[in-house]
Amino acid sequence: MGFDYFIFYTEASLVCVVILSIILINDRVYNTKQEKQVWFSRETIAFIVYFTSDAFWAAMLSGLFHTARPLVVFINFLNYVVLGLMGYGLFMFIGVSGNKSFLKGKKVRFLYFLPVILSALVISIAYVRAPLFWIDENNKLNFLYYPMMIVVPFFYLLAGFILSVKYAVTSKHREEKKHFLIMGSIPFGVMAFGMVQVVGLNAPTFCFGCTIMWLLFYIQNMQNLISVDDLTRLNNRGQINRFMAQVHYTEGSKILIMMMDINRFKGINDQYGHAEGDRALVTMAEALRQAFSHIKASVFLGRYGGDEFTVIIQNQEEEYKPDELSKLLRDTLREKKNEKNLPYDLDVSIGYDEIIDEKDTVRECMKRADRMLYRDKQRNFRGSI
Repeated sequence: MGFDYFIFYTEASLVCVVILSIILINDRVYNTKQEKQVWFSRETIAFIVYFTSDAFWAAMLSGLFHTARPLVVFINFLNYVVLGLMGYGLFMFIGVSGNKSFLKGKKVRFLYFLPVILSALVISIAYVRAPLFWIDENNKLNFLYYPMMIVVPFFYLLAGFILSVKYAVTSKHREEKKHFLIMGSIPFGVMAFGMVQVVGLNAPTFCFGCTIMWLLFYIQNMQNLISVDDLTRLNNRGQINRFMAQVHYTEGSKILIMMMDINRFKGINDQYGHAEGDRALVTMAEALRQAFSHIKASVFLGRYGGDEFTVIIQNQEEEYKPDELSKLLRDTLREKKNEKNLPYDLDVSIGYDEIIDEKDTVRECMKRADRMLYRDKQRNFRGSI
């Protein structure tokens, strides 16, 4: 391994460090101090430290300068420990992303971290007892160093993969299932790229693989924040606007737009508190998913803002009557109310209309649906007096 190897490996590591640093800086700018975001930042830092340290080791392997034994020991010990921290950080990030009570106290956190501590103690004691055990007299790594190096990270990565699959299976929302499945691909990918580098290629595939997977996940996560309402997990206002810009009438197509909001929602907040108001919004989102799940056409569900929701159904293969869909939604809401034993009535006012021809627009159709919603709300309020 000579100068060319050093240049190639260092350039690869530098590119990865720059990409990860950009992710870290951007994440810190918008940091909300949530537990999962804290662990995301820590994992990103662990990646940066490892790839930087690994670049120094590549320089030593290239024979560009005389390597004193203490420096060789330090760099490889650092790689050893940081790799364990990478596995631990990814495991913790997955854990807190799917379960807010994942960190249940100092004892539990210590148990999660114990493999890293024990691993560091084992490698340290091994060097003290037998200095040539994992670094020979020529300052080269012995074969046993590598199995010892990957056993703890592999344990964490496998546990993280199992956790993400568990979260995906138990999640009720399609977007959350997708999110956790993508998250689960990260530990699987890290293991795969690591094995390729160790067994198959004398190239920085681990560096490139980890960075690409972390970047793709970050992009997907940012897209999720941009397009999905955090509370109800429906499409948010921005995504509704983007979707409407793509919807156009074509000959033979049917496009139905429904607008709806929760009756007396302000009263729920005022009498029972905002936490109960949030619960009502989540229940409404669940009822929407259930009520429209049987429709074979393309169904777009969104939270337009506050307690107002939007449903857009296009290219129906069957004839769907808006009145029947409205009744189904109201029946589903009542079922949800009884299931959750809500202390208040949960009902909606609904307005709807169809795009009638090429000259009609989604905006105009939505305005007509909104006017019908207003009339329905007036009838509902008069009927309750």
